[in-house]
Amino acid sequence: MTGYGQARWEGGGWIVVVEIRSVNGRYFKLTSRVPHELGPAERDLEKRIRERIARGSVELAIRLELTGARAARPLNREALAGYARQLREAGDAYGVPVVLSAEAVVALPGVLDPGELTEAEAKALRDHVLTALDAALDEIDQMRRAEGGHLRDELLRHAEAIERLVDEIDAAQPAAVEDHRQRVVDRVNRLLANTGIAVGEQDLAREAAIYADRSNVAEEIARLRSHVKQLREALDQGEPVGRRLEFLSQEIQREASTLSAKVAGAALAQQIVALHGEVDKVREQVMNIE
Repeated sequence: MTGYGQARWEGGGWIVVVEIRSVNGRYFKLTSRVPHELGPAERDLEKRIRERIARGSVELAIRLELTGARAARPLNREALAGYARQLREAGDAYGVPVVLSAEAVVALPGVLDPGELTEAEAKALRDHVLTALDAALDEIDQMRRAEGGHLRDELLRHAEAIERLVDEIDAAQPAAVEDHRQRVVDRVNRLLANTGIAVGEQDLAREAAIYADRSNVAEEIARLRSHVKQLREALDQGEPVGRRLEFLSQEIQREASTLSAKVAGAALAQQIVALHGEVDKVREQVMNIE
């Protein structure tokens, strides 16, 4: 499910900005951009996210900025000298004048020494980042819940349509069997016209009985109704049900395919096509649910 959250914390010479995005995905996948100061905390960050997001592709970006006295980091003279030497050599080799500005110098990796954090400072920074992450996750939850509400309403509409179509197919079955019997009678009469051969009612009744048995969809209809009922119940649960809904949608599709293979007759063709359309919509939507 899609969502976006951002949170900011400032204190102790640090500014912490946490951004998190999620998009639809069948499995959980995390991509993170975390400053080296938080390298040891990456496992804790992922654990915190997994506690709140079960499925989807998630992007985490954390930015740290120094403020106050902490921002005045010492200059790494050895790193600066190394950069300057390489730039001069490159300028001489290609005949290009090299001009170094203060802004360009301090932006080079390693020129400003970040300094080592004490164990207590590292722990405090980690705790503040986790607090900011929780706030960003709260924000993303609001968006995801709103989307989930819309998806729930949409799935309930499709479930209602499936139930209505199944009821129509079930109610039309006796008429379909009778229509088949009449078509058999008409076909046989045309074939045997002027031959003097008569087909007994017993033979026609046996043919109609065989067709009725082959086209009996009572079990498929019962299972379809059961699966749709379970889908409704799952949508009312206050927990991640995406995988369960995905399984139910597969079962609904399977029963609908078996049903359509058994049901014959132009009278039910429209309902069968509409049923498959509704089932396909359910399968598409449940892929977006956590």
